[in-house]
Amino acid sequence: MRSSPLTSRLRFKSARDAEAHLLSFVNYERIIDYRPTSRTHDLRAFEARLRTAGWRPGAVPTVHVGGTNGKGTVAHLIERVLRAGGVRTGLYTSPHLQDMRERIRVDGLPIGARVFCRGVERLAGVFAARSGTGFRTTFEHLTALALLEFQERRVDRAILEVGLGGKLDATNVIPAGPVVLTPVSLDHQHVLGDTVKAIAADKARIVKPGGRVFLLEQPPEAEAAIRARARRVGVEVTPVASAVRVDPVAGKRDGVFRIRGKREYGVVRTRLLGLHQRSNVAAAVAVAEALLPAARCRAAVGRGLTGAVVSGRLQRLRWRGLRVVLDGGHNPGAARAVAAALERAYAGARIVAVVGMASDKNHREYLDELRPRVREFVFTRAQNPRAAPPGVLRAALGEGTTAPSVRAALDRAAQTTPDVLLVSGSFLIVGEALSVMRRRARR
Repeated sequence: MRSSPLTSRLRFKSARDAEAHLLSFVNYERIIDYRPTSRTHDLRAFEARLRTAGWRPGAVPTVHVGGTNGKGTVAHLIERVLRAGGVRTGLYTSPHLQDMRERIRVDGLPIGARVFCRGVERLAGVFAARSGTGFRTTFEHLTALALLEFQERRVDRAILEVGLGGKLDATNVIPAGPVVLTPVSLDHQHVLGDTVKAIAADKARIVKPGGRVFLLEQPPEAEAAIRARARRVGVEVTPVASAVRVDPVAGKRDGVFRIRGKREYGVVRTRLLGLHQRSNVAAAVAVAEALLPAARCRAAVGRGLTGAVVSGRLQRLRWRGLRVVLDGGHNPGAARAVAAALERAYAGARIVAVVGMASDKNHREYLDELRPRVREFVFTRAQNPRAAPPGVLRAALGEGTTAPSVRAALDRAAQTTPDVLLVSGSFLIVGEALSVMRRRARR
């Protein structure tokens, strides 16, 4: 970002220092008991502050991705395909696993440490002389950094993942454009509502007049709420399953799909785990067909999806000779997808799971979905005030052992010599596990 005419006295020697500054603001990722209102999440005020910082609405065309499960994966896949088609891309997702800069990417790469530091300094400078008028939350700061960086770097298309819900999410300041809505299920009920219909209605508020909706398969009550919103604002709905067909290839490993949309794309070899990924792939192809010239789309789909994997989303790796699967999903729907993926890829394998979850999640239903595929559970907690004590998780399932830290849990699970080690229940747990594994791998 260019320097602002208003300069800040703040200077950050490292990205870690800048991250610590952002975490000093209200951070809803560390708070359990809150309910957003138009006062606590004032989008008009946020947009006004963004304009003061130099943002020009509409300067960068967008794709807005919302829903409950899979929205991060879909956002990453859309970005990969568009970039492979020659589009200069910006990608904004959450949460991060290890470094806050992961959330803001240009052409597939996280923004540099110096750019991150200067961007945070710039925002502080813009509001230095306006006490009380700056961005109030960590997420508002990060959203502003992303939008301003994409504008500064003149990206052709920015893909933004909704943080939470839709109606009052900071990303919802962007003008109308293509919207993708992934399957909606019960999650964050204390914030979004107690029913799938209410949650879907909140998430559907990212649909605006002049845009269009790409809709993944939904529960009936969610689809009804989304289509009602689309009718109210006069927006076309494209069912992804009708637009693009994605089939597994018989006799091939997981992640190998035959794809057919407006044209035949043939067989594409991704590294995605689980049959549910068909819908995520189909969404990326449907958006690409809408945004890319036909002559470029065929090659872009092949190049963009070949070898595709998304960190922390059914990610496979090796550690200490063990096969490891990492997944940060935290609701029963995510657990069902993980269990089905494990059954397909590792039928008959002895699976040991390291699980940590936030206190406000549905522990019992999540664990009940995993129980048929997991031989042993080791419960632990992330270094976050929202984390549930390991004993609470063990009590919810009625079995398993506990460990005081992710490092200790990984050691305990590894000692049982599993065929597959699953780490799941929270992106915080996955991030900490990655840090432990990579730190030990360097020794």
